[in-house]
Amino acid sequence: MVFKLYLLFIVSYLLHLPARIPILGLVRFDLLLVVVTGVLIIAKREGEVKENVTETDKVLRLLLGYFIVTVPLVQWPGSVLWTGIPNLVKAVIFYFFTVATLTTEERLRTFMGVFIGCQVFRVLEPVYLHLVDDYWGDSTFVDFGEFMDRLSGAPSDTINPNGLAYVIITAVIFLHYHTLTTGPRYRLAYLGLFPIFVYALVLTASRSGMVGFAVILFGIFMKSQRKLLMVMIVVIGAVVGVANMNDLQRERYLSIARDDVRFAGTAQGRTEGILVNLEVVWNRPIFGHGLGTSKEANYNAIGKAKPAHNLYVEILQEGGIVALIIFLVFLKSVIVNFRVVLTHIRGRVHGISYLGNISSAMQVWLLMNILFSFATYGLSSYEWYLFGGLSVVIRRLAELESSSIASAEEPQWEREFVFSR
Repeated sequence: MVFKLYLLFIVSYLLHLPARIPILGLVRFDLLLVVVTGVLIIAKREGEVKENVTETDKVLRLLLGYFIVTVPLVQWPGSVLWTGIPNLVKAVIFYFFTVATLTTEERLRTFMGVFIGCQVFRVLEPVYLHLVDDYWGDSTFVDFGEFMDRLSGAPSDTINPNGLAYVIITAVIFLHYHTLTTGPRYRLAYLGLFPIFVYALVLTASRSGMVGFAVILFGIFMKSQRKLLMVMIVVIGAVVGVANMNDLQRERYLSIARDDVRFAGTAQGRTEGILVNLEVVWNRPIFGHGLGTSKEANYNAIGKAKPAHNLYVEILQEGGIVALIIFLVFLKSVIVNFRVVLTHIRGRVHGISYLGNISSAMQVWLLMNILFSFATYGLSSYEWYLFGGLSVVIRRLAELESSSIASAEEPQWEREFVFSR
């Protein structure tokens, strides 16, 4: 029951069901699901021993506690209480719900199938609207009053072009590894969707998205056993993709590495903006301006009401040096979880191990998220906390699997000897 409620919450949250179905918005459907799911989880876990609390749990609770305790010490405590902490709690529940409900490999498979399906839908919907109604959703300034259209999320989806690029890359990563053990039909579906994902990514004109896409292709390539085939697919895809770009789109992506094309100024401006945001940090370097106040801090210091477009600068502005240290320790604990997973699955055939494949997907996703974190904010976004929860779940399942394998391989006479003692 609890697991099904969590799945329903994932669907509602990712697909914005309250925005699509007005009656769900009126009854605060997402909040209702969170409250009911949370109460049931607490009731079920009542009396659990403390040994089940992982290192990742402890660090995440420390982060939450830090932001609560430092409310009187920040510049805008009201904003923290009314906006900052509620938004962070909404994100952190993904961690605790994931750890509490994904207790078996079957549930992990089901959860990943629902999660991937939602992300695929979020990509296909705006692409369909673009082809049918010439929908774009956003635009960006070029020069001399000229603007370029950019594909963003569908009208009911509140993501900008960079956000859509992130969803595309996430879908590619998990589809690639999830379909390795789900049968040939799903694998063929993934191969059929791949060109659509590339097409959608080009339409977003997201430079960070294209760099992130290159990073995940490199990560998949390094873990692939069919490197030559993958190189051929990537080369063909790149040729077809470039051939179908218009001049503005080509210059947009060329501006990543060249300063003699249009959009080069905006790329340079992003770097300069981070340096300016860092100067704001030194106004309150220890405890920060307050959770969720990056936009306010920048507006009051430099006159621009925009959050820092760098996760680590955002954390410094909102929580100071201490918060950044705690968050980095949280990331370290996640990395340690996957290192432990690798020790348990090393030597097994990954092609038939779902835990091995999904662990590979998570590692590539981690690499991509670290890259994106240098170009976007996201302390109160769900991704990092879902990521942390999945790392705990996969580690727990890998340890259980290794324990059962070791028990099965133990000689019968040795088990009898131990029992007789």
